[in-house]
Amino acid sequence: MTVHPEQWLEILQAPARHRLTVTEVCRRYQVSRKTYYSYLARYQAHGEEGLAPRSRRPHHVPGRSPAEVEAAVVRIRRARPQWGARRIRTELLRDTTTHVPAISTVHAILRRHDLIGGA
Repeated sequence: MTVHPEQWLEILQAPARHRLTVTEVCRRYQVSRKTYYSYLARYQAHGEEGLAPRSRRPHHVPGRSPAEVEAAVVRIRRARPQWGARRIRTELLRDTTTHVPAISTVHAILRRHDLIGGA
């Protein structure tokens, strides 16, 4: 059973309101006790706003290329739209002494910036 955000307030208040144990409430709503206590802590710290869904997107992506490398790839592609990832990487190797990504990474950067023509 999927619990919707608006149901969490009801679930958190159920032990006191219906004189049930947390275990009984969790069984009834099919949520784990760990999840119950996580939401309880969020509710106690932030009120009802703490029960809103949170993004699962990571705050930091350590494997992502540095912004200046991405900018260089985009700059080269815009200057030479006919060049592909292999040629752009070769150009980066000639021009820079900093980190030069793999061909597949250059291709991923081009795709991320919608610079890949496709059928």
